[in-house]
Amino acid sequence: MADDVLAVWSSSSPNGSRNFEEGLRTRTWGFKSFEPDYRNSIRWILFGYSHSSGGPRQQAADWQKGVVDILLCEVSGDFYTGHAPHWEDEISQNKIIYPCRVGMTVIGSATGVATDAAGPLGLAGSEALRLSGAGNRGVRFRADLGDLHRVLRADVTPSGVVDLSRTAGDVIPERPGRRSAGQGRSQDAAFNKALEDHAVAMAIEHYRRRGWDEIRTLGKPYDLVCTKVTGEEKHVEVKGTTGAGGDVNYTPNEIQHFRACPYGADLVVVRDIRVDRTALPHVTSGGELLHIENYEAPPEDLKATGWTGRVTGWL
Repeated sequence: MADDVLAVWSSSSPNGSRNFEEGLRTRTWGFKSFEPDYRNSIRWILFGYSHSSGGPRQQAADWQKGVVDILLCEVSGDFYTGHAPHWEDEISQNKIIYPCRVGMTVIGSATGVATDAAGPLGLAGSEALRLSGAGNRGVRFRADLGDLHRVLRADVTPSGVVDLSRTAGDVIPERPGRRSAGQGRSQDAAFNKALEDHAVAMAIEHYRRRGWDEIRTLGKPYDLVCTKVTGEEKHVEVKGTTGAGGDVNYTPNEIQHFRACPYGADLVVVRDIRVDRTALPHVTSGGELLHIENYEAPPEDLKATGWTGRVTGWL
């Protein structure tokens, strides 16, 4: 089955490597401008980040004689306009450099993948990666990625659904000089607290507008307890991010509560939160809220310390 794929070459420059790592860690990708190739029909993003004979600015015939290191992601949600500085260069300059954004789920990576016609990328995918690097933009192509899924050991059903419990989970390729900043969650405690507090405040206001009489903050194993004078009760888990919010990390206790809550537990995700890190405590603003009622905890166990699950519903 053929799908729309966006090929993206990740620069080996220090800034390019940092942005690639941050994009994978937060499962958010961005472009400097909206292009015709960046469409909501895109199913996959195919990243290339190293070629055996150097960079992508070479003749196609030479490129096809080598091998490439790749990483495949599945797009989660539609492309959207970002308003929150997210990558390090955006944060340092306090401006939006990559406004065209999309969420993504990491499927897997592979090294030494042939770039000739017989390779799992096919000539279409191989050439799209080369052109992406040469033109510094994403290049759309259409292909059946069945051979590539097999190389990545991704279990894809006949209907095209990826079983995330059988994928590699979070993958950040090793690169010379790469910093080990951890995966999934920022190590900046003040930043994390600012995001969480802002998301919780937005969630409280959201539930007040929906007619809940009392809303209490709890924190663990869920964030909010909402009650009505009629005796109705609802538990709410809240997540906040400056990124796309297409994937969410959970602790084992959070997952257990989602599965066992007798009242039905909701999930609220607030994405694209703007954070002013020059002030302490950090000042936050903006954000887009997604409310999922009676959220079903994901079956995917992608980490030793917890779960990663897709969030559907962003438009």
